[in-house]
Amino acid sequence: MQMGIREKNKNKNKKKKHTHLTMLMIPHGQAKPIKNICLPMWLIKFGAVVSLSCVLIVGYFVSSYFHLRYIAEENKELQKINLAQVSEIAELKGLAGDMKNKLDALLKIDQEVRAKVGLIKPTGLQLSRSLERYTYMSTRLIEQLPLQEGKMASVRSSREIREVGPVLELPIPEGEVNTLDELKEQLFKMDILLTQQAQTMDKLKTDVERQIALKKATPNAWPVVGRITSKFGWRRNPFSHCGSEDHQGLDIAAFYGAPIRAAGDGVVTFSGYKASWGKVVIISHGFGYVSQYAHNSSLLVKKGEKVTRGQIIARLGRTGRATGPHLHFGIAKNGKWIDPLPILNK
Repeated sequence: MQMGIREKNKNKNKKKKHTHLTMLMIPHGQAKPIKNICLPMWLIKFGAVVSLSCVLIVGYFVSSYFHLRYIAEENKELQKINLAQVSEIAELKGLAGDMKNKLDALLKIDQEVRAKVGLIKPTGLQLSRSLERYTYMSTRLIEQLPLQEGKMASVRSSREIREVGPVLELPIPEGEVNTLDELKEQLFKMDILLTQQAQTMDKLKTDVERQIALKKATPNAWPVVGRITSKFGWRRNPFSHCGSEDHQGLDIAAFYGAPIRAAGDGVVTFSGYKASWGKVVIISHGFGYVSQYAHNSSLLVKKGEKVTRGQIIARLGRTGRATGPHLHFGIAKNGKWIDPLPILNK
């Protein structure tokens, strides 16, 4: 019995130790008594849980504050980067627009040149097609450039262009254009190529126009249908039949009043009467060419009038020093009379 009672007392003592906590408050000095404070264990546990929760909550809010502050600073930097990228993209779009305008001008010049030389269908201006495709693709790529937290997404260049069709080699390396700076560099190279091609096309257009003007101005059309009675060079004097004279043109005999036509495009510099030449017309064709039409019965153009090849400018006659109805046709090149036959036969 005694053993059982002792064990029960021990268990009670253990329960008392775990259910309460005693705190002794010893004052400084001997005047005041020692205080004994007994706190229940559940209150201590509750206080510990509350304290830990407070620490965790405060820690969470502190870490959240610093994290939000870091994100705000980062967003400011990204906003600056995005604004810079927007400005660069706007600049690149403007450059692409300039390239498109240059390309349109090139294509217009190409069409004009082809029309002038009589080419109805394009026969190999692959460069213009290539430039057109590249400009289109470059503009499309610029419009699709995304702003992604300060870093540009990869943008394919020549690989995507090849999907449109076969083009000439352009100054764009194989691979990808990963940044705005690289794309900008490629667009500037393309702009240089367009400028060079525009200069080439302008020169080509000028050369073609000059050749066409020269072709129109060259007095190589027969002025009248008839028979050559006297050629260029030294001949026997037709009036005295003795001695010789330098005949600086062609004599072409035809019926009286036959139409005399301009041998090439030009401007009438003289239309009137000259002693031995009778009624005469002189036309300046440019490029050093001048043509003369003498012994006419009547004149149909005036000084300063522009004429075209084949236009009727006079009527055949025998005015001036002439033995019969004929046209004296002369051609001067750079101030010197030359034989018209080599030019007329071209």
